[in-house]
Amino acid sequence: MKNNGITEYFEKVELYEEYDGYFCSVADVITIVILGSICGLKNVKQIHQWTANDRVSEFLKEKFGISHVPCYYWILCLLHLIKPESLNCCFADWVYLFIPEKSKNMTIFLDGKTICSTIKIENIESPLHIISAQICEMGLMLAQRCTDDKSNEIHAIQNLLKELNIK
Repeated sequence: MKNNGITEYFEKVELYEEYDGYFCSVADVITIVILGSICGLKNVKQIHQWTANDRVSEFLKEKFGISHVPCYYWILCLLHLIKPESLNCCFADWVYLFIPEKSKNMTIFLDGKTICSTIKIENIESPLHIISAQICEMGLMLAQRCTDDKSNEIHAIQNLLKELNIK
């Protein structure tokens, strides 16, 4: 693993297809997308335009070892290769770094919600149901998962707790 902070957490992300990292590694692309999101950019196109700035590309090279940023299309292609469950696990490992040691004994709030606006979408059979785990005292969202239907929430919450490795 490279020793450059954020990128090392995403080097273990699993992909749907094999990729040799010829132009840019998937971990580098995830790092670019996360950094762009932290800067308030709303989509991949904005993030790619942001990386074209000389100061940003120099920053990425100096601080993260990212010397080549792929084109907008290639960033999208690499993001489509990522298995979401694997990304969620790697992302959770990275987020745990920011939780102070004393906070690790705080209360975790589990909740399920139905996204009402998805009821009207014609090509889906049922509305979107999401479960989430949040540290109450910090307001920090640990994870969210979609469920097939409202009745499947308990099973999904049990799986989410296993993924988060909560004791």
